[in-house]
Amino acid sequence: MNTGRAGQAGRRGERELLARLRRELARQTIQPAAAVPFGDDMAALDPADPRLLWTTDMLMDGVDFRSAEHGWFDVGWKCMAVNLSDCAAMAARPVGALCAVALSNALTMDDALRLLQGLRECGEQYGCPLVGGDTNSWDQPTVIAVTVAGRIDPGTPPVLRSGARPGDWVYVTGPVGGSILGRHLHPCPRVREALEISRTLAPAAMIDISDGLAIDLSRVCEESGCGADLDATRLDAAVHEDAHRLASQTGRTAREHALEDGEDFELIVVLRAPPPDADRKRFGLLPLGRMVAEAGLFLRVADGSRAPLIPRGWEHFC
Repeated sequence: MNTGRAGQAGRRGERELLARLRRELARQTIQPAAAVPFGDDMAALDPADPRLLWTTDMLMDGVDFRSAEHGWFDVGWKCMAVNLSDCAAMAARPVGALCAVALSNALTMDDALRLLQGLRECGEQYGCPLVGGDTNSWDQPTVIAVTVAGRIDPGTPPVLRSGARPGDWVYVTGPVGGSILGRHLHPCPRVREALEISRTLAPAAMIDISDGLAIDLSRVCEESGCGADLDATRLDAAVHEDAHRLASQTGRTAREHALEDGEDFELIVVLRAPPPDADRKRFGLLPLGRMVAEAGLFLRVADGSRAPLIPRGWEHFC
């Protein structure tokens, strides 16, 4: 339900905080496993088993969902799904989940059990059982934190954000924008697609679209040390019908919603070369553009001219 928009962060903002955290963590005496650098969708904890990766996400009533409007089963589903989407971003096979909750004292027992049911059913659908966690309660809105472990299949490396290079091709696994009209509550993480894409197409980089196509693609660019040219015609062909419906209500364009809304939980897939047509159709890959040497995001229109594209999207602490 992340509906706020932010441009590039100044001195305050999630991106600035993470940049400073990266510098602080680099000073640690003990460093984590080197298979996955800080700043990716999942983390490797054990140098002896670098294929075992971890991710965690926290969702808050009033920010990521509204309990007055949304059913607790759907809330539970979303809390699990957003973590499974991180697994998809790195082509990791989910193996188990922990959940810690601070339940509002206003919840009933039925509410709490419906939340648990949504978590469990989503996890089971993707092979990720809920194996434990912690339960607290307080007089504030409910907060839910899920941690998921995933494992990289033998013979395939984890797909990082940092592998893109100038000349690579940028795709998305499905249309984007307008998820706030309902898709944001029951996302379908692209876990199975990611595993197949990893095996057959050896992607250079991937990331899931949680905060917005533009801002999430900019993270791939930053970690890879390059930029991206998006083709306006191809981008418009990747706009979800919900973005068009939402545009008629908000006064913003459908393209803006596709670039900035977030919570689509599709994958941005960067490939060294265009995939065979059969694979492109099988995975639902929609072309967006190319990676370029120049830093930043750019939108190229039909006459060949291009303009800078500000990576707006959802950002906490902004």
